[in-house]
Amino acid sequence: MSRRPCCIDTNILFNFLAGDIFDTLFLLPLDFHTSDIVAYEISGLYSEKQLASFGLEILALNDIETQEILSLQEDHIELSLEDISVLFLSQKHHTMILSNDGPLRKLADASRIEYHGTLWLLEEMIQKEILQPREAASALRSMLKNKRWLPRPECETLIKKWESGE
Repeated sequence: MSRRPCCIDTNILFNFLAGDIFDTLFLLPLDFHTSDIVAYEISGLYSEKQLASFGLEILALNDIETQEILSLQEDHIELSLEDISVLFLSQKHHTMILSNDGPLRKLADASRIEYHGTLWLLEEMIQKEILQPREAASALRSMLKNKRWLPRPECETLIKKWESGE
């Protein structure tokens, strides 16, 4: 089975931590990449070596790339440095973006970059039989309980669907 490359943002990683299915995320047939800026944000929880053992490749940005990212951020002040680094790497390596950031989604759409979020990933995990629907519902409930920024009406709809076994 071929693995699709993706560049993952911090908010997705924190959502899956909050859902207590962090390691399960990396069972999807995706090649997960992120910037060293994003990896630094979760370095208090996992070392780079631990993240690599899960299957997350951390791409170090050189000085020139860092300057490009800082320049891009001046044009897109609504995005964090982490978001810009994910966009930059996605464009550089021709990968889809995994994030839940609204402004990043708009910029990805405008740049014709495939973009997906937490709920899509959970659906993929069910479809690929990595999670059972009830497990996905439980994880999503945990994410909401841990105050993760997700669209509550859509989450409630999915939880009902998954808990009914669909």
